[in-house]
Amino acid sequence: MIRWDAPGPYVIAFTTREGGVSTGPYASLNLGSRGDDPARITENRRLACGELGLDADRLALNRQRHTARAVQAGTDGAEVADALWTDDPGRPLLALAADCVPIAVVTLGLRPAVAVVHAGWRGLVAGVVGAAVEALPEGPRAAMVGPAIGPCCYEVGPEVAGRFDADLVSGRLLDLWTASERSLRGAGVEHVERIDLCTRCHSDRFFSHRASGGLHGAQGVLGAIAG
Repeated sequence: MIRWDAPGPYVIAFTTREGGVSTGPYASLNLGSRGDDPARITENRRLACGELGLDADRLALNRQRHTARAVQAGTDGAEVADALWTDDPGRPLLALAADCVPIAVVTLGLRPAVAVVHAGWRGLVAGVVGAAVEALPEGPRAAMVGPAIGPCCYEVGPEVAGRFDADLVSGRLLDLWTASERSLRGAGVEHVERIDLCTRCHSDRFFSHRASGGLHGAQGVLGAIAG
């Protein structure tokens, strides 16, 4: 895991593919790919939460569909959304990714709250980052942009490239890291950190859709208010 020492009472980490029980293309800490054995996914989530001292029985996550929707974690099951937030101490949140950008956002004011975001190019264009930030209580915020496919490897066509600022595109390569940071700053987040690890270049450490040809597991960002 790659932990973020977020300012405030938070537990935030970006998982890798290491340290789980899944096998084959899902080896080993697959937190969400539907092709894997559900029992193994459940155990992997338990292991990841346990590593951070979090209660896996309270884990919340969404059904991700590249939307711009942000929802508050509840008790009525997963919703279709790509950002999830809570102000409930001790409740862990999970957003999944396997080349898309996992992002954590926290508040720095008197009312702690945390959001986790799954941001592919569609979500970035649609405004998922802004939706996540807007959902949080007012006040200063900080964010971390996690491992994702880098500007070294993310080839896109002109129909995608044309949706982003020109300086984010070099030839056919799109910089999702900077696009994510720019979206965060545009939404008013002044303190933004980045990990800048390419999931395709490091497919031994991370699941990567582009590197695997489509059959793969998923890592994610886990976030909670310390309980």
